[in-house]
Amino acid sequence: MSLNENLTNDIDEIRVPVSISKFLLKEDDILDEDLLYYDNLKKGTMLTKALISAIQQMDMVETVKVLRLKKIIDEENEENEKRKIEVIQKEEEKTENIEKMSDTEIKLGFTDEKTDKKIAEAIRNTINKIRGKDYQTNLENTAKEIEKSIQEQPTSQTQKIEIQKIINEISQSLVDTLSLQKILPIKNKTDVLSLSFSNKSTSNYFLDLVVSNQTLFVNSAKSIVLKFINSFGDDNGGIILSSLFQFSENEDYILSHSIFVMSMSILIAKELTKLAYEKTIQRNVTQQNSQSKVDTKFLKVISLKTFDLEELINIGIASIMHDVGLRKNFGTILPSFKFPKTSYSKIELHPSESSFFAQRINLDVKVQRAIYEHHEYMDGSGYPKGINKYLSKYSPIIAFAERFSELVLENPFISKPLPPALAINYILKNEIQKYDKDVLFAFIRSTSTYPIGSWVKLSNNMIGLVTNLSPKDKTKQIVKVISDDQFRKLPTPKIIDLSETNDVKITEILNPIDLSKKLGDLKTYYFD
Repeated sequence: MSLNENLTNDIDEIRVPVSISKFLLKEDDILDEDLLYYDNLKKGTMLTKALISAIQQMDMVETVKVLRLKKIIDEENEENEKRKIEVIQKEEEKTENIEKMSDTEIKLGFTDEKTDKKIAEAIRNTINKIRGKDYQTNLENTAKEIEKSIQEQPTSQTQKIEIQKIINEISQSLVDTLSLQKILPIKNKTDVLSLSFSNKSTSNYFLDLVVSNQTLFVNSAKSIVLKFINSFGDDNGGIILSSLFQFSENEDYILSHSIFVMSMSILIAKELTKLAYEKTIQRNVTQQNSQSKVDTKFLKVISLKTFDLEELINIGIASIMHDVGLRKNFGTILPSFKFPKTSYSKIELHPSESSFFAQRINLDVKVQRAIYEHHEYMDGSGYPKGINKYLSKYSPIIAFAERFSELVLENPFISKPLPPALAINYILKNEIQKYDKDVLFAFIRSTSTYPIGSWVKLSNNMIGLVTNLSPKDKTKQIVKVISDDQFRKLPTPKIIDLSETNDVKITEILNPIDLSKKLGDLKTYYFD
């Protein structure tokens, strides 16, 4: 026998002292104590099946000290670990989350209390999953970093309570936004199609119930928004392209427009929260001097431009519902629909009517106000009241997203849609006074001056789609090239990261409507 074999045998014979229930004794265990007064149950006795049976019948014995083979203990521990994992997996399978909720269940949840409670639980579980196990620790650490960034500490107890509340709100928003970066976004065209169909189907059903005064519960509406957030996380490219992807000139414009506004509003709110992070924690960490500190007034302003997961959901619901007043007065509106001149008064009433519907189903007051204010502008030129100061922190976001959507999607309110890049340029040149500058900056920073979804011509005479911003340089784009300028399609689209080359630049913005006449349905290139 070799030395290795001897060592292996020696290891296999190692015994470990354990104290266990008499009902868990095994043959070949060796007693490590004298058991009462029995001669055949002395310390050192190897247990047999008969001896184990005798011990188990002793009323005065509950646990027994034995020496058990280490290899058997290791095998037992391994088996127990497997069982634990199986139990955890089964529990996770039982746990409701929003991805497991079918469209049928979500629709039923608007009117059925039992299903509504099930959806509420799924929402909680999904939010907790996004936030992760370290959520509370991250929250506390973030709050401490914000406290460090404050220039002057509050003196009165009232001020301390108020500032602490603001710090907690900002902390939650920052941690939630950073948590979204961990979500693996959907990329497959089939998955995007499925999500698009689900969004339209459930949102359309929701709007019809609202108009007919049949909506009893709103967790189903929250689930529509959360499902969207959980599908794309922090992937701005996916958010924009999916919202363009779902639009159809043969379907209800109000529905497609509302989903588009939801997408853009969530994107902007996320970016505003990131900007807040940079203005507080990140600046304090990188500069570490008195000039990097912020005063409490600035902190209050920051709190109005940060959004946690619950607020992102609220923004989404406000976006879906903001034009329900038009649905009530005009029914299904195709993009080619022409409003009669006599209907203009009804059009101007729709923010008030939409807000009334939101109030009737007991939505958050900020949601109601945002719906009411979605056509109000900061220069006072909007309607229905012509105000120049918003009462909801969601309003400046939705007001801009609504206008941008109106410019880029075919609809009854404009003669011809603009490419995304021309739309943002038009706003910057002609309407900049109407919108919150931080909202504009957040949108441009997250999409660039050639927004994701723009069709462009490159300096190498190739034609492509802006699919995202370069992770290496957010001022540069990633372009999916599909043809040359003679409209000869490439066998396989080519991806160019403009941050990696100085030889290729965007030279021209192309109109997708004209381009589709040459290259066919452009949506086929949005996703792989």
